[in-house]
Amino acid sequence: MTRVPPAFAIKSATKARQVLLRAADRLVPSEIALLDHSVAFTRPHLLAAVVEFGIPDQLADGPKNAEQLAGASGADADSLHRVLRAAATFGFVRLDKAGRFHNTRLTRALRADARFQTAEWCRYTASASVQQAWGGLSETVKSGESAFGRVHGMGMFEWFEAHPAEGRAFSRGLAGLTLMEAPAIVAAYPFPDDGVICDVAGGTGALLGEVLNARPRVKAILVEAPSVLDEARSYLSDIGVSERVEFLPGDFMTRVEAVADLYILKWILHDWSDEICRRILAAVKATMKPGSRLLIVEGEQDLHQVSPRFGPLDVHMMTVCDGGRERSLGEFHALLDSVGLFAGDVVRTATGLLLVEGLASQRA
Repeated sequence: MTRVPPAFAIKSATKARQVLLRAADRLVPSEIALLDHSVAFTRPHLLAAVVEFGIPDQLADGPKNAEQLAGASGADADSLHRVLRAAATFGFVRLDKAGRFHNTRLTRALRADARFQTAEWCRYTASASVQQAWGGLSETVKSGESAFGRVHGMGMFEWFEAHPAEGRAFSRGLAGLTLMEAPAIVAAYPFPDDGVICDVAGGTGALLGEVLNARPRVKAILVEAPSVLDEARSYLSDIGVSERVEFLPGDFMTRVEAVADLYILKWILHDWSDEICRRILAAVKATMKPGSRLLIVEGEQDLHQVSPRFGPLDVHMMTVCDGGRERSLGEFHALLDSVGLFAGDVVRTATGLLLVEGLASQRA
């Protein structure tokens, strides 16, 4: 199992980064700091360009100038130089005095073979559909309705069905984020040593694979769309746990036809309004037997608390999802209570994720 850094080390490093960023703003006139923030929208597009033209992989065997990089990627050399020079401002690449570009620790995380598929997430966030939705933020603030649906005439997940390349970038990027968080989740929560775990809408099985590697006697059920299950079979086979997994097609909006001791909903509820969350939770509850548990894995955003990680993500969910939001512990408990599930234990991971139990029957 992957070793997880101590929570205090992660929190301290995150806090120090925020302090240094704010201190940097105080070193210059406020107008200059605001000008810098106003062009921050360029960053996802620069990252996407670095990925699109395969720069991290091209630089893997040493530095190259724009002419060399353009020749291999079909780009215009002058335009590529200007884009990479701007990317060097943020450390996405490094530019030396001879005009050659070098990989950095950030660039290396964008390579095609990088474990956490960060490049795919960068493709998703810079996609035209997401950026156009963010362009409608002001109207969303006025109306409270999703910008994505208003701008594109359909919800985000419907869009992915019609635009499968974007859907794949989203799914793979999200799988990479899950894989990155999975060791901290397994380290924080007392998963059972045996029995059956059901991951509802668990993607390609990134979290489930980590749990099964840590608990060799546990069996599992993965409930997902048929198209996703094919990729999940491949991934879980590659890490040697697929023989312990039942791959079950299902729709968490209606009923989860799986009998398990523990059910997982990871990064599902923040996509949806309270009304739809109650529908999802009711669908899971309908199949839970007495004594079984539900584990909700989400970010945590209290009403009056600033969260550098989940505050911006909360607005992203408001912008691109139908009623999506990051929630507080109290809001999760209210959702559980509304469908007749009892509140269980609460733990937090070293990376700040909230793990909330819902129980099918009240503890004695």
